[in-house]
Amino acid sequence: MARILIIDDVYESLVSGLIAAGHEVFYEPSIPVVQVADRCIDLRPDGLIVRSKLHLGESFFSRVSSVKWIGRAGAGVDNIDEKAASERGIKLFHAAGANADSVAERVIGMLLAFRHKLLLSHSSVVSGVWDREGHRGFELKGKVVGIVGYGFTGSALARKLRGFDVEILAYDRFKQGLGNEYVREVNISELIGHADVISLHVPLTDLTRNWVNEEFIEGCKEGVVLINSSRGEVIDIQSIYSSLERGKIGGLLLDVYPQEPPMKLDNELSQYFQQLSKNCNVMFSPHVAGWSVESYQNISEVLLSKLLTDI
Repeated sequence: MARILIIDDVYESLVSGLIAAGHEVFYEPSIPVVQVADRCIDLRPDGLIVRSKLHLGESFFSRVSSVKWIGRAGAGVDNIDEKAASERGIKLFHAAGANADSVAERVIGMLLAFRHKLLLSHSSVVSGVWDREGHRGFELKGKVVGIVGYGFTGSALARKLRGFDVEILAYDRFKQGLGNEYVREVNISELIGHADVISLHVPLTDLTRNWVNEEFIEGCKEGVVLINSSRGEVIDIQSIYSSLERGKIGGLLLDVYPQEPPMKLDNELSQYFQQLSKNCNVMFSPHVAGWSVESYQNISEVLLSKLLTDI
């Protein structure tokens, strides 16, 4: 039996499943961030289940000695210092692939809404303006869509794009042989040089941080639509802003940001956000691509299955 502290909201099946397996579960999703370490010191849990409430790094691990494993109810462990955890023998679990369909649908939804000017059309009509010509859209058919990162979410997006009659290019730094009857595997230079739409599905690492910078964008087609639903720090926001202003980027669709929420910040990033928000070729959503009603449940159930097998 393990003593487990859960500090974020999770679907009920994760809590009940752990209890049914005989574990002692403390479900405390309302605990403030500043109290988590002290609570762990008092409770001495064997395991900790988190989402995105706080970053778990050296300072946390140096105070909390009882934790043997951490489960993250999400598709990655970006808010956990993997090196620091590994040095202390702390095992990490996450729900890889559990929200892939949610992300893929959100990306397609944002792309269609942008290319067919759905948000602008709605605002125009409800304000009393009937402007058919001004809201003429652009079809996806015949366009080239580049998927950067071909894991669970990238491959899910490719499957869902098949019915749109687009050419799909895919690149993954760590995979080969991913092409099939509807996806063509290419190198990154060919992808960014030919794609009309580029969708990012990569983890945040030292290699991908600020990867989409001025050099990356200069290799893209003029007017490319860039979609980021992976991690906000993958893109260099200054390069993105300047490229959008001069038309090199024709559309910017963001679900994630270098710091969140961007409108609550008081720094250079918030200034860029305010400028981007005034551009009609920009669309935002609040980091919810992988957070559908169904994926909320699926994430907890996938994580539960892993924990019951390995802890």
